[in-house]
Amino acid sequence: MPRSSEGGPSEISVEDQAAARIQINHIVGYSGILGEDALETSHEDLTTLYASIADLAVELRKPLSTRLVGGRGASGDGGELDKEIYGLLYDLIARIQGAKDAAASAGCRDLASDTSRLLESANAILELVAALGDTGEVEEEEEPAPQLKDLADQEVASAPGRILVVAGNVFNREILSRHLERQGHSVRVAADGISALELLRSESFDVAIIDVMMPGLNGYQLLERIKADEALQGVRPIVISSLTDTRMIARCIQLGAEDYLPREFEPVILKARIESCLEKKRMREEQELYVAALVDAREKLEEELRDGAAYVRSLLPEKVSLPDLAVDWEYIPSASLGGDAFGYHLLGDGASGPGKFALYLIDVSGHGIEAALFSVTLMNMLKPQILPGADFADPASVLAGLNASFRMEEQNYLFFTAWCGVWDPAARELSYASAGSPPAVLVVPDGSYASLSGGGTIVGVGPDSSYETKTQSVPPGSSLYVFSDGIFEFRAHDGTIFGLERFVRLLAGAAAGGERGPALRRILDCARAECSTERFPDDVSFLEVRLG
Repeated sequence: MPRSSEGGPSEISVEDQAAARIQINHIVGYSGILGEDALETSHEDLTTLYASIADLAVELRKPLSTRLVGGRGASGDGGELDKEIYGLLYDLIARIQGAKDAAASAGCRDLASDTSRLLESANAILELVAALGDTGEVEEEEEPAPQLKDLADQEVASAPGRILVVAGNVFNREILSRHLERQGHSVRVAADGISALELLRSESFDVAIIDVMMPGLNGYQLLERIKADEALQGVRPIVISSLTDTRMIARCIQLGAEDYLPREFEPVILKARIESCLEKKRMREEQELYVAALVDAREKLEEELRDGAAYVRSLLPEKVSLPDLAVDWEYIPSASLGGDAFGYHLLGDGASGPGKFALYLIDVSGHGIEAALFSVTLMNMLKPQILPGADFADPASVLAGLNASFRMEEQNYLFFTAWCGVWDPAARELSYASAGSPPAVLVVPDGSYASLSGGGTIVGVGPDSSYETKTQSVPPGSSLYVFSDGIFEFRAHDGTIFGLERFVRLLAGAAAGGERGPALRRILDCARAECSTERFPDDVSFLEVRLG
């Protein structure tokens, strides 16, 4: 924690000084990486923004370094130095937040997520500087600080511990025991290493104070036994000896000793070392409880996520296998829950002939629970065809209805892309419209293909967005492929983003080649082979509709 002398600048630990410098270096280095990522995706404006963040962090280094070592500004005024630091910090945080918002607006979701790390580092520096105070000055304490000789006689501020004193010399055992009992601890003694081991294994101790020079089992050997015994890992050994050879002290530390004390110790030093060991032990026990609670909470969350994933999957339509219409699909969330949704259904009863067949695919921004809940809401509205004012036989009307019903600012700033189509088997025409989604691909029997993109804007972004229904003639034996962007927005083995163009060529080749029948698995296998990671980094939904 920061501390200060009367009227002087606050001091801060060497560890915290190092931590602050690491955070600054993190911002500088990581901004450069993000700038390169932005350049790879042709977002030069974002590259410039990340470069300005790095420059500002570099500018912050000098005044922050001066402040962390308790210094003042060039004018000798600590307050002016603080003003300079706060000004740079607030500017840095605002610039990082601006970069995050700009990346999100540009559709660079990974960049926006990674920029949050810069924000965490800047906020950590801000908290550290705030802990120093505005000018580095503190109010004078009401009571004077106690002298060293008085500290040993005070009651321990923390809870007392159970301590084992192991020493061959009776006088050494007696003097140590009295000091520790006066400090409020519960003390047991052992005259040698063998009896000490018996006590350690039969009773519970927090700390063992061990004299190196003992008959029989000496201090080194006792440390080895304690270190090797899993049941004694909670005991914190402190070595006490008249030896001053640093190599011997280092050997004790290597054997598991928590600390070292010379035999001619100050009582206040003994008190401080014991309290430090007890605090570390309590912190470790609290950490173990915390970790156990985290593991339990994680297991429960994973179970709930599995249940949630099963529910989302139960909402997806059954696959279809008919002579004149067959539908196959794959749904691969990048996390336990994904933000993709798709469905299909017949329009009308088809009494006068083959009915029209409607299908849609939606990709909600983000991943995880929030995106999954939103996608479930959309499926539950589209499946029963209850979207207000929408004509489900007209894809553009469906998209317009979704855009009117789901404003981004009313959905925690979630938005989504969508592709909608209606297949009319009597006319052999496919009507379709899209809202910022990848184009569907129609592959005809001769191996040629057409990209079906409606060109509309993302749903939820603008109230005045308009959508257009287009039509495409479909030869018999054609196959329609509809997919989310996760199937092509991944890093390939050559380090580049695979991209839509390469995926469409891959899809058309895999669909036209090989045996007749379903090609969806072949296409997926080809895409996985191109991906540099084991799993696709984004949610993947992929539909194959074979139109007889």
